[in-house]
Amino acid sequence: MSKECTQNIKMIDMKNGIYKYLCIGLFAFTLTAVSAQDRNNDASREQKLQELKKDLNLSDAQVIKIKQIEDSYKDEKLELKRKMKEVRKKEFDEINTVFTAEQKAKLKELHNKKHSTKKGAN
Repeated sequence: MSKECTQNIKMIDMKNGIYKYLCIGLFAFTLTAVSAQDRNNDASREQKLQELKKDLNLSDAQVIKIKQIEDSYKDEKLELKRKMKEVRKKEFDEINTVFTAEQKAKLKELHNKKHSTKKGAN
């Protein structure tokens, strides 16, 4: 394999790594936003349930039963969410060890640029 080809492969690998790291960072940021939305989940859940009640002509007893079922899974879903957060952090930390200091700085710059764009859009 030629030196130029090897360099191109290394460059592609580096870019793929950076994009993967960015995706993980953005995914973590998204989860942070989702976590903030959790505070509104009860209201949102109630609204969705009322829409279902209307659209499907559910009885009050059916609505109560659905709420009970949802509540019975709440702790299990919270535990899975907590575990996923741990796994994502572990993955993020491990991937972060692959980058050079220069790549980490560039990634941070890209991350900040992406988030400042999002803040400006809101």
